[in-house]
Amino acid sequence: MTEVQEFQIGQMVNVKSVCTNKHHRVPFYLKGKIGKVTEYLGLVENPESAAYSKYNLDVYPLYRVCFKQTSLWGGEQNGEIYADLAGKWLFEVEV
Repeated sequence: MTEVQEFQIGQMVNVKSVCTNKHHRVPFYLKGKIGKVTEYLGLVENPESAAYSKYNLDVYPLYRVCFKQTSLWGGEQNGEIYADLAGKWLFEVEV
């Protein structure tokens, strides 16, 4: 499979706010939130598929995304949270 990097370093992305009863790797508190791509981690095996099958041929691009704590919980926090998220859970923020 050819490696495709859909999002660029520094690009703002929104995490899809999709609820599913299937196994997925997106923390609930990040759904619908905006963050900044800080690193492209390459193609990785899909743990969502692996949860249901021992034969996991599915891969996806993985990105490290930075979220400001104030955008997640409000208040006066100054910190940041980093999450490694599949590209399929992200979409570009329109500016």
